[in-house]
Amino acid sequence: MADSMILAPQPAASAPDAAARAVMEQLHPLLLPSPPAWTPQTAGWAVLAALALLLLAWGVRSGWRRWRANAHRRLALAELQALRAALRPTQGTPGAPRLEAARRLPELVRRLALAHAPREQIAALQGAAWSDWLDRSLGDASRPFTQGAGRRLADWAYQPEPALPWPELEPLLDLVERWIRQHRVPAPAAGAAP
Repeated sequence: MADSMILAPQPAASAPDAAARAVMEQLHPLLLPSPPAWTPQTAGWAVLAALALLLLAWGVRSGWRRWRANAHRRLALAELQALRAALRPTQGTPGAPRLEAARRLPELVRRLALAHAPREQIAALQGAAWSDWLDRSLGDASRPFTQGAGRRLADWAYQPEPALPWPELEPLLDLVERWIRQHRVPAPAAGAAP
């Protein structure tokens, strides 16, 4: 069986095969094109990339400034959530801590307004003028601080506990939260001192 595996001698190359081999040996190897460059080939792409980078930098900067400018809102919302937790009626909770939390609600609104608006515009406001300013800063046409859930906001600071409108507390808390999130400093009212 091993004898049958002996290979037969190859015939000599024919003349056309030899001529083809001679021509093939004279050919140069294929030249591959260079890989494409990663840099832009025209100035327009460079300008477009620079504009995109400027736009990105502007967006990051304005987002950072807005985030920093709203720090007072985040702090006020955190304080409001702590007040909400302290105001929840629970079994066995004495009235004094709950009343203390209720008393801090108008103070929170006033402090946030003073931190956000010019002091001379806010500090002297009381009663109807204060409620009107809060309505204008919220921009709500239904006037919730004058006629709605916020009309008795000042009562929470001074009224004795039995006189406080406890059933109106939850809508007031919701209104204060909405005010914290949405308020903007309004223009001074017509007829107000500059």
